[in-house]
Amino acid sequence: MHLNLTHLPSLILPLILLSISTPLHLSAASSTPTSFTLRQVPATNVSLEFLDPTLPPALPKETAPKCSVLVLQRDFADTVGSPPATANYTQPPDCPAPWTRVVLELSLSVSNVQRDRVAAVWVNGAEVLRTTTPLSTSPAGAFWKVHKDVTRYTTLLRHYGGSGTVTMRLENSNIASFSGVFSANVSLHFYRGAVPVARPAAIGTAHPTVKGLYREPADLIIPITCEKDAEGGGFWLLVNNDSHVPAAPVTIPRNTYRAVIEIFSSYHADDEFWYTNPLRSSFQGGLGASRANGGFRQLYATIDGQFVGGHIPFAVIYPGSINPYFWSPVTAIGAFDIPSYDLDITPFLGLLLDGQPHEIGLGVKDSQPYWLLSGNLHLWVDAWSDAVEAGLVEYTSPPLKINRHAEWRNQDGQSEVDAEGLIRFSGWVSSSKGNITTTVRQKVKFKSQVEVQNRGAVKHVEMMNKERTTVGLAKGNQAMGRVQLFIEAPLQVQTSSVNAVGGAVFQRTRLYHQLQEVLNLNENMAVSTSSLTDRQDAEGSVLMHDGAPLWGSGSLRSSYKYRDENTCYLRTVNAAGGVVKFDVASPQCSGVAVA
Repeated sequence: MHLNLTHLPSLILPLILLSISTPLHLSAASSTPTSFTLRQVPATNVSLEFLDPTLPPALPKETAPKCSVLVLQRDFADTVGSPPATANYTQPPDCPAPWTRVVLELSLSVSNVQRDRVAAVWVNGAEVLRTTTPLSTSPAGAFWKVHKDVTRYTTLLRHYGGSGTVTMRLENSNIASFSGVFSANVSLHFYRGAVPVARPAAIGTAHPTVKGLYREPADLIIPITCEKDAEGGGFWLLVNNDSHVPAAPVTIPRNTYRAVIEIFSSYHADDEFWYTNPLRSSFQGGLGASRANGGFRQLYATIDGQFVGGHIPFAVIYPGSINPYFWSPVTAIGAFDIPSYDLDITPFLGLLLDGQPHEIGLGVKDSQPYWLLSGNLHLWVDAWSDAVEAGLVEYTSPPLKINRHAEWRNQDGQSEVDAEGLIRFSGWVSSSKGNITTTVRQKVKFKSQVEVQNRGAVKHVEMMNKERTTVGLAKGNQAMGRVQLFIEAPLQVQTSSVNAVGGAVFQRTRLYHQLQEVLNLNENMAVSTSSLTDRQDAEGSVLMHDGAPLWGSGSLRSSYKYRDENTCYLRTVNAAGGVVKFDVASPQCSGVAVA
């Protein structure tokens, strides 16, 4: 199937565009759709800096890298359908591996008015960052930076004798109304020696993932994706529906003793607002039939067609979504570093260690066109063995129990989707480290509610995702380690809409979004606990026409708190009218007033 990259996301479709039976009209000249563009949004002559307050610095400011390398520099103007930008990479000779830490820095600017886009960075064909760009509404443009700890990918940077390629894709289109050009610099910062950290590696990076038992980076990373210039436009797998599970052939070393699949994802077109989708029977309003399959999705992986695990994705809100003025200049949770999701498939190594190619598939349950997926297969190999033995002991994976209920009458009604499930996989691997059994257990409880009132003019969305994932290692009857990650991700959106002149729609919205993680790590008889709470509250108004904002206002309150036995980090940011009003960070989590 061919991916038409001209349909990659503008990402500024409105959350809802509800109609009232007798809309108001202007004169023919003023109601012409082409008269409404982003340039009508009040703009300043100052380039705006966007920021993501949800993560603490990748490293303390006083810690300088051993060396820094600019690996790619490119302007993205009319790049729809063009090959990704690629540059050769060479390991810096003055600070060879091993490194204590490697941090990727993506520095971006846009020269003029432009829509928000999805972009990604690959190292030797393996994706290491999925990101979005802000919605730029000023002729003066905007700029921002994304920092990501990429230490877990260091095997890619050491591969091929310390050389290889760094690739970036950013699909952009220049037209008269959106003439902005994106300029990107990709740099790598290498650290050696002792490095103080604000948070341990076990917690991950503010999104649902389990890395607690994998302190050492993998020995080998194999991309799970399409070939360059193949279906999907290069590197991305295109998923069109629930039954579409694209796969890639993978052959792994026979001495592999641990394996984890990492999944990157983003959602577009009919599924761009999956987290607000209703179920409906007779509802025929402006929400559209193509977006009426409910607010439940599950990312999952298969080996030769067999389900091996999944995650309900965190609902990342794109910069042009719901009310674009909420995300100026503070971005939504995860928008600059879209989460990836880890699946420990060590229990299934017995299916893969025969030296033959096997199909690793990636899919999205209940999906609509379209999702862009890619995966990385992280492998740890036994240097003391040419081959190891492995076997699957337990495979308990009943289908998720999903209940759907909808009651609609004309444009009004309500619908619910409830899902819950419990899976358990267990398998042994016999290597030079001994005969070790890995057990993966995951419990999921999900609920989505959508209610529409007042002839479709008021919409209320509530969603709650709860996951508990446990990965345990045992040698015989002796436990060697266990990590438990508890996730809660509530979302509430309430929008009221009124038709305005010229086909425009005036919307007023209140939003609450939060990610909570609690991680318990038991390793070598040592127990540690860490917790994260990342919350945003927003409210405001926007006048939309054909998916573009004409005028608006918004305020956002964002708070990020991380705590473990030795550290407590707190940052609070308040913004309104496109200006940061309050921004305070504290390493003690006390004595910080909230404005």
